[in-house]
Formats: sequence, structure tokens, C-alpha cells
Amino acid sequence: MPPPIKPQAPRSWERIDLPNFNGRKVFVTGGAFYSQIVGLMAASGMTRATSVKDADIVVFSGGADVNPALYGQQPIRETSWSSERDDAEIAVYVEAVERNKTLFGICRGAQFIHVMNGGHLWQHVEGHGGTNHYITDLEDNYVLVTNSIHHQMLIENEDIDIAAVCSGQVSRKFMCDDQTEDLSDGETMQEIEAGYYVDDRSFFTQGHPEVGSDIYRSWCMNKLYDHVIEWELFDLEALEDDDGDSDLFTAAEETS
Repeated sequence: MPPPIKPQAPRSWERIDLPNFNGRKVFVTGGAFYSQIVGLMAASGMTRATSVKDADIVVFSGGADVNPALYGQQPIRETSWSSERDDAEIAVYVEAVERNKTLFGICRGAQFIHVMNGGHLWQHVEGHGGTNHYITDLEDNYVLVTNSIHHQMLIENEDIDIAAVCSGQVSRKFMCDDQTEDLSDGETMQEIEAGYYVDDRSFFTQGHPEVGSDIYRSWCMNKLYDHVIEWELFDLEALEDDDGDSDLFTAAEETS
């Protein structure tokens, strides 16, 4: 019997390059660091869309918390939200999904997309607000440093595909309306830092690449680029399959 394969230690992501989106159009919702997000998208070769209809990619930005009522919880003292913003972004989200747009969520945007997919949130976690920390890319086995400006966090559900987590335990207290988790020394709880949903074509990060380091910006935008290309190839293959089915149907009609 061959010896077991030793798992490889994570590599450091040291790239600082941004991918070239070749003029793909992006629609950015209003929120925290809006101008910096627009600048990052432009630096990555995107052009501005003035509507969801015209966009290839829709970005949900950071900012106020998501209303806990949207995921079936009562608010706790640390939670605040804008119902007007929630309503506006729900309308954007519904249209984007109906039009098969690729979604990118940043911080609150990640939490919003998670909630739109039936996910719940920890309404308050300690240790993440303003503290940079390491994350581990579970897909490609990289480690890198992210910024951290959030006080809420995603709770894992059955549908989420987790792309990255905290490399070490950052928070030791997790709170929502009916539950508080206080971790003692040695206890750990997974802290989600990036992920996907297949049903709405989304990719999201808890960190803010638009105000992050060159390394974190590079990692986020290259992840997003790979995600966009994957969906474009999926759509192209589906279109080719449809054309093939149509050709077969036409040939059958001609010979009948």
C-alpha cells in the first residue's frame, strides 16, 4: 500500500496583478466606499453600466446591517439598518437574478446575498471590526491578509459554497437574537470570509478589496474574474446545446 499523501501547507498569495475584464459592464449599488469600488472596477478593465439591464456584473457594496426581519430574527442592541436601502437592493437583486447577471457582494453585500439565499447572520461578533487577519483560500490553498471592518458574520447553511475562512480564530463571541456563543480557550468556530451561491451566480467577500492591500485586491478580483468566466462558459455551452437541439429538430422535420 502506498504511503498516504501528505497535505500541502498553504502557499502565500503574493500577486498584486488585477485581471482585465475587457470592458464588461458593472453596476454598483450605493453604499460604503462607493467611489473606491468604482475605481477598483475601472482599474480591472470594467466600464460603468447605468442600469442592471445593461450590466454584466452587479456589485452590492458595504454599509449598514441587513434588517434581521429578512432572516427571521429580532434585532439585538448592536444591530442597525436602513429599510429603504434593503427594499431598494432587494429590487436590484431580483432583477439581476432574473436577468442572469453575475453578482459580487462586499461586506454587507456578502451578508445581503447570503440572506437573499435563505441564510442567517450572527448579528454581532467581536474581534473583526478594524482588525486585519489571515484568511485561507479553501479552493486553491492560499493564505493572505484581509482587512476586517464588519461586526456581523454569515452562518453556514446547506447551499453556500465556502471559498475562504479565517486562518485562525478571530472572534470568540457570536451573538444573535436567541443565541450567544462564547468560545473558551481551545474552542473554534468556522468564520466564513468568502463564498458562492450557484442559484444566483454570486461571489462575495467579507473584506473590502476596494480599500484593501494590493495583495487582497488582486486575490478578490482574480477570484471574481474566474467566477465570471466560469458562468460565461456555462452560458456558451448551454447556448451551443440549444443550437444543437434546434438543428436536430430541424433535420427531423425535413426528413419527415
